[in-house]
Amino acid sequence: MQSETVAIAAQNALLAQRARPPGQTEVRAGLALLLALAAACWLGPWLLGLQPHVRTLALLAPPSAEHWLGTDEDGYDVLARVLHGGRLALVVGPGVALLSAAIGVGLGAVAGYFGGQLDRLVVRAADTLMAFPGVLLALLLVYVSPAPGILTVVLALGLSGWAGQARLVRMLVASARERDYVVAVRCLGASHTRVLLRHVLPSVLGPVAVQTTLGVAAGVMGEASLSFLGLGPQGVVSWGAMLEQGAVLFLQAPAIALSAGGGLALLLTALNLIGDGLRDRLDPRAAP
Repeated sequence: MQSETVAIAAQNALLAQRARPPGQTEVRAGLALLLALAAACWLGPWLLGLQPHVRTLALLAPPSAEHWLGTDEDGYDVLARVLHGGRLALVVGPGVALLSAAIGVGLGAVAGYFGGQLDRLVVRAADTLMAFPGVLLALLLVYVSPAPGILTVVLALGLSGWAGQARLVRMLVASARERDYVVAVRCLGASHTRVLLRHVLPSVLGPVAVQTTLGVAAGVMGEASLSFLGLGPQGVVSWGAMLEQGAVLFLQAPAIALSAGGGLALLLTALNLIGDGLRDRLDPRAAP
């Protein structure tokens, strides 16, 4: 009797696992981790009374009850700067992803739907942009700016990262425009704008959402890379700048690099979990 009960419980667990939508676990885990990081970065300094721009007389102090992660070479509290650096990442990442998606979806949709010379121009522009590492173009755009701020970095990374999104949308739209229901709507006299916005683009929103989510992670890494090189937003705390400082002072104050690197790793893990989960769930070929 006991063995039959165990077998039935195992069978029910297997059926429940099969009934669960694919990617649901990854999305939930990623969202939980992302919300926890956002709450820590936005509420932590307020709850703990931490100020990232207030200097103390303790330089490179070890972790203590007053400074949980110690201080850096300028006397700033490391925990305060880590939490405020997370705020920057949570702003820049989505900003870059949304700008890249807006440009990529617009150009890719028009090129894939109408084709012709416009299609060739968009494809050539995307190929040319993808031939160079995106961070190099972002470096150039930020370098020519006299005092790069958050908006400058978002624009630089967004303008250099739309090519992949445009190629994906172009391919999906070019395939969707030949479907029977789209051809039927065009034969009924619907305008190109109505066909594109009401019948073609909604069918490609799933892959676009996945690509945009992964683009947030790319934006976070891009901002950290620029800040590590000293070309990030000025006047704000960045994980990339903390990593550059912590690499030099690793033996004296390892908490600087470890905390900034740990925050960056956790945020990228959360975003990748969400992106992978959405891809599994929105992929029509995924198993039910």
